[in-house]
Amino acid sequence: MPRSGIPIALGFYKDDSLAISARDCVNLRPHVPDGLTITDGALIATFGIEEVADTAVNAFNRGGIEMGGVPYFVCGNALYSVTFTTDSFGVRTYTTNNVSGAESIDGSALVFMAQNGTQICIVAPDYNNQFNAWIYTVAGGLVQISDSDFDGPVLGVDFQDGYFLFPKANSNKWFKSELRNGLAYNALDFASAESDPDNLVAISPLNGLLYVFGSRTFEPYQNVGGAGMPYERISSGIQQKGCAAAKSLIEVNGTLVWIGSGENEQPGIYSTNGGQPVKISPSSVDKLIYSGGIDKVSQAFALRHSEKGHVLVTFTVPTVCTIVYDVNTGTWFRRESIDRFYNPQPWRVTSIVDAYSVLLVGDELSGKIGLLSENVFYEYGEEIRRYFTTPPIDNGGKPFSVYQLELVAESGTNPISGQGSAPIVRLSVSYDGGQTYSPEISRFMGYIGQYRYPISWPALGRFPRSACFRFDISEPIKIAFVKLEVEIGA
Repeated sequence: MPRSGIPIALGFYKDDSLAISARDCVNLRPHVPDGLTITDGALIATFGIEEVADTAVNAFNRGGIEMGGVPYFVCGNALYSVTFTTDSFGVRTYTTNNVSGAESIDGSALVFMAQNGTQICIVAPDYNNQFNAWIYTVAGGLVQISDSDFDGPVLGVDFQDGYFLFPKANSNKWFKSELRNGLAYNALDFASAESDPDNLVAISPLNGLLYVFGSRTFEPYQNVGGAGMPYERISSGIQQKGCAAAKSLIEVNGTLVWIGSGENEQPGIYSTNGGQPVKISPSSVDKLIYSGGIDKVSQAFALRHSEKGHVLVTFTVPTVCTIVYDVNTGTWFRRESIDRFYNPQPWRVTSIVDAYSVLLVGDELSGKIGLLSENVFYEYGEEIRRYFTTPPIDNGGKPFSVYQLELVAESGTNPISGQGSAPIVRLSVSYDGGQTYSPEISRFMGYIGQYRYPISWPALGRFPRSACFRFDISEPIKIAFVKLEVEIGA
């Protein structure tokens, strides 16, 4: 019987009924080639993380930002800049510098950060104090905002048109700083989101307008200039979708993306360019992010970066999951890391800063600063477990046998010696629609220079109705799964 292909670049989709779909994709990015190739879709390894500096504090990263070309990270209760030197061979050495002085950033949760070119504003939303915000300047260091007209505590901060903008906690009120001065405020420079009685959650600029999100709605404002509060609400732009997690609101390619919902709705992931919100998450992603309950969803955060030209939006629900949306392909996949006890956990990256022509990242498990790179095959020296599960195949509801299964992969690029020099990939088979899987069957992937090494599993047995296949690999090598072919018969 001729071989047929099984699509592998479909991404994550676990249905409520695994018999419909048990498809998973972890630490592998679906890739759809440009033009005519030997495959309709492949799986490419996600970037690894190399440690480049350490803040030497036993506390996780709470946020990061770039200002003036320099990256800054909040780790524990301190603010650090990251600088580097280059030796005669072009090798960089990165250094962290505590720039907090005697000041301490209270709280323990993720912070919000915004900058106006000369000032960085940091907000600690879990610090229940009127002055739960700080301003950093290179010349003046880190100082806590103390202007009596600062109407905190606030939930976050963003920046537009020379102003820092803040949503007040447990309120429909939001306010601004003085022009280009995050330390000065006027008690009259505020506005209220009044289209719905829901409390504010987040604020974000987009395409010249400012969008103010409550828990059930959002409304746009326009800076019309003039003295005092220059923002006016655009009543015709009010939309009936709110934000469920303030840190999930992020701008991507001229659109806003966030985790949210309308009244009496379960949270999903939406996008808008200023008009009617569009739901971009399938029901399987909604179920995944909500599996820890609404309290966990409210702590979710989003990050944006690019890998090999693919714009990726990463949503992490702490202790629950990390799910990634590929803007280029419209597919979803998951990311996982290994915790201190070698158990899987959501991706450990808590911030990504583009500086010095590289992507520097903060770490959930330590005060380390990492470099995100396609040429790194570990995360801080720990293995990256990558696996994917195929959609089910069947024979029109009739029993069938699998004579051979072949995985086509890029081989022969592994190191000459050491870990990864003799790589293997492992197959598990499900005979019951993805409910359970067989013990793993390993296959060698070829030594260096063996570019056409065949990876196949013959005589996998008889299946009563359908079959699912799961492939696992944790080798520290370049990984590209090109296609999967199967030969079945009655």
